Amino acid sequence: MLKTLSNRAAIYVRASTEHQNYSTDHQEAALHDYATAHNLQVTRIYRDRGRSGLTLDGRSGLLELLTDIQAGRAGFDVVLVYDVSRWGRFQDVDESAYYEYACRRAGITVAYCAEPFSNDGSPLATVLKGLKRAMAAEYSRELSSKVFSAQCRHTQAGFKQGGSAGYGLRRIAVSATGQMKNVLGAGERKSMPTDRVSYTLGPAHEIEIVNRIYDMYLFERLSDTAIARRLNQQGIENEFGKQWSPFHVKQVLTNDKYAGTLVFNRSTQRLKSSRRPNSPSSWVKVEDAFDAVVTREKLDQARAERRNRNRQWTDDEMLDELRSIFVEYGKVTPDLIDSRGGPSVKSYAFRFNGITSAMGLAGVSWPSLSRTAVTRYRMRCITRDITIELERCAAAAAAQVKKLSPRTYMVEGVAVRILCTRCRFERSHPCWKVTLTQDPSIDFLIWARADQSNERIERLYLLPVSEFPTHTYLWPSTRTLHMFEQYAHPSLAAMFGLSSNDL
Repeated sequence: MLKTLSNRAAIYVRASTEHQNYSTDHQEAALHDYATAHNLQVTRIYRDRGRSGLTLDGRSGLLELLTDIQAGRAGFDVVLVYDVSRWGRFQDVDESAYYEYACRRAGITVAYCAEPFSNDGSPLATVLKGLKRAMAAEYSRELSSKVFSAQCRHTQAGFKQGGSAGYGLRRIAVSATGQMKNVLGAGERKSMPTDRVSYTLGPAHEIEIVNRIYDMYLFERLSDTAIARRLNQQGIENEFGKQWSPFHVKQVLTNDKYAGTLVFNRSTQRLKSSRRPNSPSSWVKVEDAFDAVVTREKLDQARAERRNRNRQWTDDEMLDELRSIFVEYGKVTPDLIDSRGGPSVKSYAFRFNGITSAMGLAGVSWPSLSRTAVTRYRMRCITRDITIELERCAAAAAAQVKKLSPRTYMVEGVAVRILCTRCRFERSHPCWKVTLTQDPSIDFLIWARADQSNERIERLYLLPVSEFPTHTYLWPSTRTLHMFEQYAHPSLAAMFGLSSNDL
């Protein structure tokens, strides 16, 4: 029998699932009877409906109870709990004891009303309570093992185990006799406990879009981000009625279910532990469990493509790839590089400061490159030389220089941007495209004009941006170059007022 000097008590009840609401009602009724029999007045009731007892996470009722006790605003001296398992099925029995000790340290007793022992601190009560806690934890472990075994058997029978269907697929209820029933909507559950759930094909337009995603990835070699951007630009929504993200695209391109394969036990998170991946040998896989959205061959190609894109290529491997292309085709072009499934043109440009530089390091003859690629490489080299020369001249002139971006400098409080342009023949005569910056903070544009062969710089100009307020582009040609002579300078040193002896 509970021995206490006070008649104020609180009730704590817990049920594991939402379908056990009656269980909390039963607990409350039994605890009220216990309180009446022991002349206790119930002042508070704390409830955790549909909450697992494995951890404290999400158990707002128990958290509120412990908070009230530790804050000194409990207003009661006894906590009535139906049994040890309702207090919790903590896998570490010391955790359960710790929360009870926190109550006892604040002068509040925890009474397990349906247990055959009184929680009076006696040796017998301590031993029985420890045994009950261990039994409560073991019950959860055994139940978890039984549920896992049942899930594996159902998967092997071709039924899915929870989760959303995904874009292009739908969940469908299957009766105990194997008959297909109704298609389940988002968040909708099967009507009968004996029913199972499998996949079925979604609307035709979703299946078409799934195949388009594979084509964009395999044949256009678009990234997950680029595919998501294109789908969003076309106003196509994902299965949640929202915009596509790279993660959703990746799921479509990598999940076995799109090839009709059911997979279970890819990761483990049993008994509220942290999620961890399982080895493929422990996966439960069922081929051809339902109709496929794409062929197995296409899914395997997408996976191989992803592994290849994620491969960490060394510099030597990338250069060897260029040499292999040259040996096989007798030339190297951007289209050939991208069609091989190896490093892309952008990867070469990023790693070696341009595809032309990579070609030179690989020892591949320049004629295999287009004239435009070679010219662009020369312009980058010339731009780099001009920036170096600008910094050297500024140092010789004792001018304060601050680099704002790779091609923009602040020289004595004046913002200057460097622009190197190649010669074009787009208007039947040589011309140069000068892009005027739209940044109002730029004061001058140092324009380096290449000669008609695009092999060297023929003339330098210092263009005041303010004198061209209505222009986005300038197209000087051999017919109009004389109009820009007023801005011409023989060299960068002359712009700084330096002579050759000053450098």
